[in-house]
Amino acid sequence: MTFESKHSQQPAGLDPLARAHDFQVRQATLGRIRAGHQVILAELKPTRAQIDRGLELHYNSFVADAQGSVQLSSTHGIVGDRLREELEPYREELSRQDLGPEELGRRLAAIHFKRKTFESAFDTQWLAESQALYRIAGVDLGVCDVAGPEENSFETALDRIARINFAHDQRDDIIRVTKLTDIERGIRSGTPSEMFHLAGVGCFAQASDPLRNLDLLYALGVRMSQMTYIQANGLCSSYLQEKDTGLTPLGKQVVRRMNELGIMVDLAHSGERSSHDMIAASTEPVLLSHTGCRAVYDDSTNRGYLEKVFQQPYARGATMPTRPVSRNADDAMLKAVAAKGGLVAIYSIDYVLGTGPESFHTWYRHLEHAISVVGSDHVAIGTDRTFFPTWQPGALDWTNWPYWTVGLVCKGHSDDEIQKIIGGNFLRYARQVLDKRPWGTFM
Repeated sequence: MTFESKHSQQPAGLDPLARAHDFQVRQATLGRIRAGHQVILAELKPTRAQIDRGLELHYNSFVADAQGSVQLSSTHGIVGDRLREELEPYREELSRQDLGPEELGRRLAAIHFKRKTFESAFDTQWLAESQALYRIAGVDLGVCDVAGPEENSFETALDRIARINFAHDQRDDIIRVTKLTDIERGIRSGTPSEMFHLAGVGCFAQASDPLRNLDLLYALGVRMSQMTYIQANGLCSSYLQEKDTGLTPLGKQVVRRMNELGIMVDLAHSGERSSHDMIAASTEPVLLSHTGCRAVYDDSTNRGYLEKVFQQPYARGATMPTRPVSRNADDAMLKAVAAKGGLVAIYSIDYVLGTGPESFHTWYRHLEHAISVVGSDHVAIGTDRTFFPTWQPGALDWTNWPYWTVGLVCKGHSDDEIQKIIGGNFLRYARQVLDKRPWGTFM
């Protein structure tokens, strides 16, 4: 059986919101999703035939987000009425204190985070809406950060991973991916699955014994990991270091251990020299789980964005580089990843895609360029998003996934090419990298 295409009850032309009819979803949530749909449809101006073809193709194909999901521990996504009401007294109390807006937000988020786990595990309203989001988006596999840049120590990473694993243990409506058959089981049953990713990697990269900690994180479910975020560490340099000193001997051992275990090596946020060293050191294909194309937009010109990054608590100890630095990959990097058999996944974060308002066109320029450089077999989508109900409705809303497929139809891509980009390539990559049978010493 192949899983790039799947049987679906989705008839051509059905409004994606109708896919949520089995779940009790608040009208405010549906209205916010509908507003995002209206934005992208107004931009695309597709014909009825293009909409029908795109939606039918999307919902009958395997769809994977290489860097996005309905987050179980994030405080930025949907919030149920019960938890929102419980947080209101804290908001009122903090508002009476002499706090700036950023500090107020941080303190409220910390309180919210402590209460989020049980909402994600037990709140019937939140559970219904999270299932509806997956159904509307048509995403079969998401990737969840189980240690973000804020969790850059072993203790804080374990704290978040324990919370997410607890929520997963209470639920039958989402599958935690630790092996390839978990993804295939999800496709057969129509159940979305989620893979664990590390962005904040200090939990192993800055440990006294990184290989031991990596083994432990693997045992807890991690199957994809960056090697850095902002700070330099004992493994490699990030793209924000003044000088990229490359992959260290210890970093090479970590890459090889990730290969042995079946952990996907993610070059995101790494410096150029470090990334090329990782490609050379790896015995398996690697990926850029969320990036753009520098040839389309050189985000080194966006110094305002960098200044905001270095104001964040997770940037402590890091110094803003004086040289131009870019998160977006150059063509040489795209080609090197593809030559190794890997994937380049394009994100949907507008401020690193270009200037001007958020649009499908701006995002598509990066996707189109990546395809022109490495071919459609090596391109995927890694949104670096979840559904943000408080954000202004935009063409790149996470719940606009089915209309991105419609957009690819409008751009003239074949069904085969579209199926590769929206999930088939990631599934092929997972088949090669994920399912290993490690042997020998463990931890």
